[in-house]
Amino acid sequence: MEKKTETIPKKKVRQRYFVARELQFSIALLVIIALLGGIFLQSVSVALSSYLKLKTPTVGIFLAIGYIIIVTILSIVFTHRLVGPFKRLEYEMKLIKDGELSQRLYIRSKDDLHVRNFVQHVNDLIAEFEEMSKAYSKLNSLVSTTLAEIMEELSKEEFDREKLLKRLSALQKEIHKYREKW
Repeated sequence: MEKKTETIPKKKVRQRYFVARELQFSIALLVIIALLGGIFLQSVSVALSSYLKLKTPTVGIFLAIGYIIIVTILSIVFTHRLVGPFKRLEYEMKLIKDGELSQRLYIRSKDDLHVRNFVQHVNDLIAEFEEMSKAYSKLNSLVSTTLAEIMEELSKEEFDREKLLKRLSALQKEIHKYREKW
C-alpha cells in the first residue's frame, strides 16, 4: 500500500533589495564623468595627432596617462565621500564597544545621505542601549542590596518570616517591572 503525500506549493517570496537612490545617483554621476573625461581625452588626442602631427605611440601614452589621472581623481573623490565616513564610524564604534556608551557617531553634513540616515539609526540604538544599561545597573544594585538584607535577617536565630516574604515579593515585583520595560 503506497502512501500518497500531498506537497504544498511553496509560496514564492520576492526578494527585496534596499538600495539608496542617492548612492545610485552618486555612482552613476562618477561613471558619466569618467566617460566624458574619456571622450575629452579622445578628442584631444585626435587634435594632437592631426594638428601637431604626433605619432600614434605618443598619442597612446598621452591617452593612458590621461585615463590614469581621471580614474585617480574619481577614486579619491569617491572614497572620500563614501568610504571615509565608514572608516570614521568604525573607529567611533570601537570606542562604544569598549564601554564609552556616551559616545555618539558623528557625520559630516556633506557626507552621503544614506550614511547620515544610517548614523541616526545607530545613534538611536546606542541611546536606547545606554538607558537600558543604566536601568540594569540600578536593578542589579537593588537586587544585591535586598539580598544582603535578607541574608542578614536569615542569619539571626529568630527572624521575621513575614518581613522576608514581603521583601522578596517587593523584589520580585521590581524585577518584573524592569522585565516588562525591556
